[in-house]
Amino acid sequence: MINGQKTILIVDDTDTNIHILIELLDDKYDILASLNGHDAIEIINEEQIDLILLDIMMPEIDGYEVCKRLKENSKTKDIPIIFITAKTDEESIKKAYEVGGVDYITKPFKAIEVLSRINTHLTLAEQKTFLEHSLEENMILLNQYKQVVDESSLVSKTDLMGKITYANDEFAKISGYTKDELIGKSQNIVRHPDVANSVYKEMWQTIKNKQIWRGEVKNKKKDGTYYVVFAIIMPILDLNGDIKEYISVRHDITDIYNLKQEIVETQKEVVFTMGAIGETRSKETGNHVKRVAEYSRVFGKYCNLSEEEIELLVDASPMHDIGKIAIPDNILHKTGKLNDEEFQIMRTHAEIGYTMLNHSSRPLLKTAAIIALEHHERWDGNGYPNYLKGEEIAIEGRITAIADVFDALGSQRCYKKSWKDEDIFEYLKKEKGKQFDPNLVDIFFEHIDEFLLIKKEFIDI
Repeated sequence: MINGQKTILIVDDTDTNIHILIELLDDKYDILASLNGHDAIEIINEEQIDLILLDIMMPEIDGYEVCKRLKENSKTKDIPIIFITAKTDEESIKKAYEVGGVDYITKPFKAIEVLSRINTHLTLAEQKTFLEHSLEENMILLNQYKQVVDESSLVSKTDLMGKITYANDEFAKISGYTKDELIGKSQNIVRHPDVANSVYKEMWQTIKNKQIWRGEVKNKKKDGTYYVVFAIIMPILDLNGDIKEYISVRHDITDIYNLKQEIVETQKEVVFTMGAIGETRSKETGNHVKRVAEYSRVFGKYCNLSEEEIELLVDASPMHDIGKIAIPDNILHKTGKLNDEEFQIMRTHAEIGYTMLNHSSRPLLKTAAIIALEHHERWDGNGYPNYLKGEEIAIEGRITAIADVFDALGSQRCYKKSWKDEDIFEYLKKEKGKQFDPNLVDIFFEHIDEFLLIKKEFIDI
């Protein structure tokens, strides 16, 4: 290429044909010419040729053989070759394409045909070169991106059946398995029993629907310990839009998870301790709040609450009477019946407890605030402080209400003796649909052995 012009090599054993083509092309392209195939191959090996106009019928070696040799050479295989020929029979044209020609021009030449076909194939060749360079550059960049991801993340690929087809060094290192131990195995090899089946079901449905799944997952190492990751799992689609495989990129968040768990456990301890303090002030034992918590767990289970909701309920229920710390001792510890004024003051403990807890954005304390506020509401709407009725009362409040009353009636207080179980059962039946959610009363009697076992296990000493 000289002065930015493309270089075309004309190969024909007839001078006249070469001169005609030169007159057509010389002002637009740099032209080289050869009268035979041997010289043409030498020129091509020495010069930068952009396109070849190649005669078929030549002495010694014909155009077919020249083209064949050029296509077998990695340095010259991509040069577009247009055959120039007087042979227009179907077999000759077919052979021209078979040996690697991109087009053909018939003799005698027509200027518009020659110029048009040359321009078309030079443009195509230029686009092909551009695309190849772009592809090569993209592959280089892609490999660098892959290296960055591999160095900083836990990466694996799985087939459509969930079998691992690729695992990077970081994945092998944190899991404790070798790559050979991981490849071909199901992702279940690192599945931790703490993770609910529903999580994996939702994950699988998401990626099978060609969507990206994101979430935290606890995994099990080969030695039985655990690690926690934030995972992004993405389906990889082929040109038809069908899923070809799945790729998972994970980041180790075990330290963050452990810190979070420590914070949660600290919150639980604080909540339980505060609840126990409130009960101690009422001259009750800490076992009362333990029993109420465990009764609540049973109710939550049979109300089909989620595991997360049940744990929040269990951990928050000890705070149901925390507002009593603001009630004066002469009312809180009165052995006789409270008068109307004293009872109104006692009732304020529900709103006081709510006010103490509701300022927090933590789910545990917000749940505790709801329980503190609503555990004296009644199913029939005659409770306090807000006279809520039926399902207007949060399920956490309804559960804590029946759990608290069941335990309180069976415990001795400063103002009463403990009731016998038979009397408590009769009271719960009488208040079904009045004080208590009728469904919860049914649950109690359907699973009464579980409640009595808890009562026995955490008996006051």
